[in-house]
Amino acid sequence: MHCPYCNSFNADNASFCGSCGRSFVARSQSASRPGQAPQPQPALRPVVPAQAPVRPQAPVQGPGQAWPQKPFVAPMMPPPLAAPEPPAPFPPHTIAQLQALESGALPYTLVSEIIGNGRRKTVRIFYAPAVAWQQVATLLKALKEYGTDKFDTVIVQGVFAQAQDVYDFTNGQICFDRNVRLGDRMMNRYQIETGNGFGSDTLRIVLSEE
Repeated sequence: MHCPYCNSFNADNASFCGSCGRSFVARSQSASRPGQAPQPQPALRPVVPAQAPVRPQAPVQGPGQAWPQKPFVAPMMPPPLAAPEPPAPFPPHTIAQLQALESGALPYTLVSEIIGNGRRKTVRIFYAPAVAWQQVATLLKALKEYGTDKFDTVIVQGVFAQAQDVYDFTNGQICFDRNVRLGDRMMNRYQIETGNGFGSDTLRIVLSEE
């Protein structure tokens, strides 16, 4: 049958027009009432299905073609502080090379002096944490200042905390022994350790002079 509103063709048993959406039932009910003219109904807008937004298609990557990327910008980092170079070869292999390191010694403060039995003296000094060669240079300078001829053994221990620690020293140690007999010769011996003497990066140096 034809729609009385838009004249579109519909099935005989249809209740609504498939084109304009008007109801056939309401028209038939109003027409069945005697003495009453059918009331016109407002026209309905055709229902248009919503369409999904169209997304742009990604470019197809061909062989040997890289995806376009934004350039990577690394964050600004402060440059690491490089350790100062030693003024002489390090680790030293001669007494002359050892003594040449003294020019790079750091300022230090005396913590304690302990005089023990058997002409033995132990000196503890405080100075800032330093690399291995600076520890050796600072300990050697303190040895020359506090190690007099009346002591056969002088031990200088470096610390960077005046509080007592589980280690005897935390910033290197130098042990100077005077008149040590090695075979048929008498000589002086330097035994040096860096750090606390137990770390994996501890450096041990032994030098002798006649």
